[in-house]
Amino acid sequence: MRRDGRQALLQDREEDFPAPYAADATIPYVPAYAPERPPFSELCRKVVLLADTDSFVLSHFQPLIGVLREVAHEVVVIARGTGRLAYVESLGTRVIDFDPAAPRSAARQAGAAWNLARILEAEAPDVLHTIGLKPCVLSSLALKLVTVPRIVVHMTGIGTLRFAQDRRSRLVRGGVMRLFGSLLKHPNVFLLVENRDDLALLRDNAADPGGRFAILGGAGVDPRLLPALGLTNNPIPVAAFVGRMVRAKGADIFMRAIEILTQHEVRVQPLMCGECEEQASGGLRPNQVKAWCQDYAGVWRDHVPDIREVWQNADIFVLPARGGEGMPRAMLEAAASQRPLIVSNVPGCKDFVRNGVEGFLVNPDDPQSLAHAIARLASDSFLRHRMGEAARMRLLHGFTEDHVVGALRQSYASLFQARR
Repeated sequence: MRRDGRQALLQDREEDFPAPYAADATIPYVPAYAPERPPFSELCRKVVLLADTDSFVLSHFQPLIGVLREVAHEVVVIARGTGRLAYVESLGTRVIDFDPAAPRSAARQAGAAWNLARILEAEAPDVLHTIGLKPCVLSSLALKLVTVPRIVVHMTGIGTLRFAQDRRSRLVRGGVMRLFGSLLKHPNVFLLVENRDDLALLRDNAADPGGRFAILGGAGVDPRLLPALGLTNNPIPVAAFVGRMVRAKGADIFMRAIEILTQHEVRVQPLMCGECEEQASGGLRPNQVKAWCQDYAGVWRDHVPDIREVWQNADIFVLPARGGEGMPRAMLEAAASQRPLIVSNVPGCKDFVRNGVEGFLVNPDDPQSLAHAIARLASDSFLRHRMGEAARMRLLHGFTEDHVVGALRQSYASLFQARR
């Protein structure tokens, strides 16, 4: 055992971590306000909700559907079915199976926009609420062919579009921003974002909604369903990566960090929770994840029916995303469970985690920095407990389901007041 190497990894090197925020006052989070009833004098006829998949709606947006049912007599959900459309329908909605993911081909994209326009024309909603980058792009195209009285553009992150610098990505980014710019200039459009950086990016690219926006604390989690947990009894601390097995989420960076820890003989049990998406850009293959787990004594759970089981057994949350996060729900769930957080210093993640308070911010695409942060927490149970308590307290002050529901209600009140 190279004792000097292990000590070097555990050594507190200031340059490994970005400086913490000076004060919370500069971060415009939503107020802790959730009235019992929305401030509407009357309900509208119909709201259409456009999202990627039925599973995404169920995992993140059940509170939103509750608000939409308060707003409208009828709520219609348009999403690609993955076997869960009946569950979405059981929430009191009508569902339409349609894939809003904009195809890469311009011709196919035009065809998808045409099909969406025909659906919207037939439904004739009072409000179109579109969630996520690809659905928002497709709806922006469709809305050039059909008119909807009120539109809510709900961004859940910019994805790799923010950081990619190759020629094609720059062209795509420019086209997307022009689309959003033409859409957001209309007074009947309201913008929802999950972090201040996404709002700044839109504004910097002439997609400015003026005062018609709100910054949500993610999709919101219910701290009553995710209670605070004490320290585990694990003889070896468990570091858990929770997210899709794709490069954008940093699954491969987590693997490389564990390799570094193993080389320095720092004992950490790695746990990976999330599905492989081989067809997605940068998706990991199942045999890659399985082989890595065999080499480094890791555990992979591709399906987790109850996230509470993960945090009852894991000690540290890890999400080394490369960028483009909105406000990761997995991070908020870990915080609610009173687990310390190690995340990349990228939009969304850095809007929740203050370096040295709720956990550590690490440089993106830097497995050495990530390994150092994991080693710090793995070696200090008191630090894990203190940062876990701070993470839950952070959640309770702006990121709960009640906070998000309150902000959504107020956003819809502003949307309808604009037509008077």
